[in-house]
Amino acid sequence: MSARKALSVLFILLSSVCGAQTETPAVETGGKSLYAALFGGLFVNAVFHGSSRLFGADFAQTSWESVQTNLHSPWVWDNDVFLFNHPGHPYQGGLYHAAARAGGFTFYESLFFDALGSLTWELLGETDIPALNDLIVTTAGGAVFGEMAHLLYLEAASPWAAVPVSPMSAVTNAALKRTPRRTRNLYRFSAGAGAGWLRSSKEIQPRFKKLSEANPTSMFPVYLGFDVVYNNPFTHASTTPYSQFEIMALLGGSFWPPWMDWTILTDGYLLSFNPVYTEKNELSTGLSLHYDLIAGGNMNFSSQALDWTVKWRRLFANTALEVKTHAGWTFFSSSQYYPADDRSSSLDSRDAGNDYGTGGNLKGTITVRHKKRGTLSIGIFNYLFYIIPYNKPDSGGFDSLHLSYLEYSWRFNERLSLALNNSFYIKLTHPRYYTGVVEMANRVMVHVNWTVYARDR
Repeated sequence: MSARKALSVLFILLSSVCGAQTETPAVETGGKSLYAALFGGLFVNAVFHGSSRLFGADFAQTSWESVQTNLHSPWVWDNDVFLFNHPGHPYQGGLYHAAARAGGFTFYESLFFDALGSLTWELLGETDIPALNDLIVTTAGGAVFGEMAHLLYLEAASPWAAVPVSPMSAVTNAALKRTPRRTRNLYRFSAGAGAGWLRSSKEIQPRFKKLSEANPTSMFPVYLGFDVVYNNPFTHASTTPYSQFEIMALLGGSFWPPWMDWTILTDGYLLSFNPVYTEKNELSTGLSLHYDLIAGGNMNFSSQALDWTVKWRRLFANTALEVKTHAGWTFFSSSQYYPADDRSSSLDSRDAGNDYGTGGNLKGTITVRHKKRGTLSIGIFNYLFYIIPYNKPDSGGFDSLHLSYLEYSWRFNERLSLALNNSFYIKLTHPRYYTGVVEMANRVMVHVNWTVYARDR
């Protein structure tokens, strides 16, 4: 067999494995600019430091003495407010990442600039002792946030229209006088608004004792949310990180009582294969990177994970069945920490910092879409973490979290739909000492969704 024939056969075999997925490569024109990536990170740190110092933040009152202290001090696990660490630090890391990506560097190359930006911030930008957890979440979480934001920035018809999506992509391209090539990889985007009823509780829970609700809080929060699917999740095959990703976000809360209720679930393929691609069945599978966040009045939790993912769709005459599963290693997690001496007191008003851990997760969704009868979705997400011992005094043991939801959506037309959602959260803290903490929330919500774009409609 000649070399040309051999290459032809190899191409046919690869095409059959990879299916029919097509995508516009998300690349920058003009080559790599080391100066843009480096100065982009310095610019981000300068803006954050300058604005914080201007408004009198204690951590921003740096001096030569504070820098010397940071350079010579051993790194610690910090005790910052949860929202500063999640999603604050991943967002900051995402700005470093976007500057590097717009400067022409790849996803993996940009990780260096994520870590460098975080390192210089920890040593030079704060009076606080450098925190190991901040370096981890800024680097890994920043890669997730920054990559998704940068790729969505490239979807805009006008780069300036997408400045709010990825400010540093816009700033870097403007500084380099580059016009990025627009991509057309968006698969589905919908946004919505709604309101609902939320009941939440937190209590000290002795082991082996029947669970009883203690001082539950009820409220009527309002919500904004959006779902993003980038490239076809069922036929995708690529070794380009985040050339297929998904975001589910729900952001809301109430003013009385003051309450926040955020849920952000993301996954992106680092590499994927398409072993099944027929007229009725489509399946992709591969290694994926995840950043999940739950932040609320009674429940703070985040997970950064490497999972193996399977996404399958079966097409019928008027119905599509979609199944997505993820299982793997949560390499870094964060959750509420409660000191041992605080166990007998009220848990409602005290923010006692964060525990950090590592463990596993198992997640899945099932969606049935009928052309006339609407869409039914079920999601189940489970996490189990081993708490890193003594990252706080008395830290140790395990944390577990369960999230599940059931949603039915009725379509009025191609774009407008009305959905009813019931979600349940429970987080159990199993510490080294006798008692644990149980945090629960149940939400019933009605929301209106507008499908802005859908390639599969």
